[in-house]
Amino acid sequence: MSSSIEEVKATIKSVELTDSQAEKLSKLIDSLPKIISGLDNPEYDEIFGYRINTKDKPYVDESIRNEILLKFLVADDYNLELLEKRLIDSLNWRNEFQPLSAAFEETFDKELNELGVITNFPNSNLKITTWNLYGNLKNPKKIFEKFGANNKVSKLPGSQFLRWRVGLMEKSLQLIDFTSTTDNRIAQVHDYNNVSMFKIDPGMKKATKEIITIFGANYPELLSTKFFINVPLIMGWVFTFFKTIRVITEATLKKFQVLNHGNLLESFNPDELPKVYGGKVEKSLFDIDVSDDIKLSEYGEVILKKVGDEEINHINDDVE
Repeated sequence: MSSSIEEVKATIKSVELTDSQAEKLSKLIDSLPKIISGLDNPEYDEIFGYRINTKDKPYVDESIRNEILLKFLVADDYNLELLEKRLIDSLNWRNEFQPLSAAFEETFDKELNELGVITNFPNSNLKITTWNLYGNLKNPKKIFEKFGANNKVSKLPGSQFLRWRVGLMEKSLQLIDFTSTTDNRIAQVHDYNNVSMFKIDPGMKKATKEIITIFGANYPELLSTKFFINVPLIMGWVFTFFKTIRVITEATLKKFQVLNHGNLLESFNPDELPKVYGGKVEKSLFDIDVSDDIKLSEYGEVILKKVGDEEINHINDDVE
């Protein structure tokens, strides 16, 4: 059954759609059966833990589904042809990569876990934030040398570092409210405090480009602001580097802030922010990390169980 423009408008709470925008979203919703039937695995219809399918199916939250579809649509400037390809590619990537597994089932090296934190500051301008604490390794190149392409933790695609980084993102997305006007994105902070890396090598450039490409293709319109803090003046190449790899849109680049200090008071409530970043909180980021308390959505759990059961059946078939 076709979705009317007014029906679609009523499901979108994050922004006010024009009739033209709502019509494009309506057409996209109506094309879901065709899109899903053309996937590598039509049974895999999950994005960010939510079911992307027709509203007659169980577990479909129409408002959240439409908000997620809208993010993809906005990223492609409401071009339905480009969007359908992006959506198919993204669903196929999720089916192959299994990002929910990376976030909620896999375990990673302790050194990697010491590089990432997720915070939830309800009284700050930026509520959900992922923190990448590269200074804990002193030299970020070691991340890619030790946990890069030659360090895999499972048969699933991607290096240990890539799967860890995607898992951090997927966890943080369980905390945002897709239907909110203000809380439907996350912030990212990359802290280079004590980092001694003054230039980038080809291996690191290749790995970084892979990560940025994956995030750009599969996590559209989810970034509010990205801070690069405590960046020494001698590392002024950081922002230039992101421009030269040519996989980041101008709109995204405008969300980047490169700072040679670590004071983030302009964006966070001092009563929630640790002192090291200019706030009043005596605790460290790790003391207020919410990563371990994040729960996967109901449909995300269904997908993980389904994938696990299929893997078990596959193993049993091989044994027989």
